[in-house]
Amino acid sequence: MTTHVLALANQKGGVGKTSITVGLADALARQGRRVLVIDADPQANATANLGIDQAPQFTLNDVLAVDPTTRTVAPGVIAEAIVPAGEGWTGVDVVAAELALSNREQDQDPGREARLRTAMDGALDAYDVVLIDCPPNLGQLTINALTAADAALLVTEPRAPSVDGLTQMTRTVGTVRQHYNPALRLAGVVVNRHRTDRRDRVEWVDQLREDYGTRLLEPYLPEREVIAVATSAAAPLSAYGPRGRDVLDALTAIADQITTTTGTAGATA
Repeated sequence: MTTHVLALANQKGGVGKTSITVGLADALARQGRRVLVIDADPQANATANLGIDQAPQFTLNDVLAVDPTTRTVAPGVIAEAIVPAGEGWTGVDVVAAELALSNREQDQDPGREARLRTAMDGALDAYDVVLIDCPPNLGQLTINALTAADAALLVTEPRAPSVDGLTQMTRTVGTVRQHYNPALRLAGVVVNRHRTDRRDRVEWVDQLREDYGTRLLEPYLPEREVIAVATSAAAPLSAYGPRGRDVLDALTAIADQITTTTGTAGATA
């Protein structure tokens, strides 16, 4: 079985990257796929959104901490950090984050960019899809996620600051491919919080389409209050019936595209 490893990223915060990560996990699990979410953001929003209200004893921070003697991480050690998501998240497991994970941004040991890839080695074969929620920056945690991933899924809003962050992240994907992960590809660009009744957002989507072509995934995700409601309740969108149906349908369509090995998912940055 092939495990798809996707890193969700944008250097700009507040674009809804985490809500899309957990929404994709929900959509994929509803298709019968076994999903693991790795929360690589010290803010631990994905951890909380997936119903983990207290950090487990062993988190991603511990996974990425090197052995003091060998100065390396053990291959497959991430298996020790996997826990089931909370109530309602059937088929989804989590590697939790905690605030102390921010310490890993300061790591200086040689090979630090590949720690997550080493930690995952041989440990995730039971999963169909692994989603890595990256922090909103271009630091070591994001580099680790991209080095460990098969593909990067970039998330943006149709607004100037988010699009600027997208441009910088695209460059970072190219840098990681050149130096650490030659097989890394761009799974696509997801547009979040789109509104057809806002001229500025329509114009930004037109610009994104011009810049990214077929790598801009459709459908675009609409702006809906139910997303914030589900986030606050640490519940999946599927729990809200018709209220979240159009968003969940869009996420399902995107999930189908990013887990294929042909077409858009094979594109390079």
